[in-house]
Amino acid sequence: MTSKETFESDKKDKQISHDTWLIQRVNAAFDKMENGLAIFVSNEEANAQMEDFKAKIRARNKPLS
Repeated sequence: MTSKETFESDKKDKQISHDTWLIQRVNAAFDKMENGLAIFVSNEEANAQMEDFKAKIRARNKPLS
């Protein structure tokens, strides 16, 4: 097998793995919702959580002076 064929094969395997993972995550989310275990937040709260998340990432990646 050529390296290009190997690369394409590996890429396809990773795609299938990602698809399987994504399907599992979506199904788990729907299960939580159907069982009343899901927690919904407002758009404002979601935006605030995302800003906090981004700030933590930025702080972690700041170069040391």
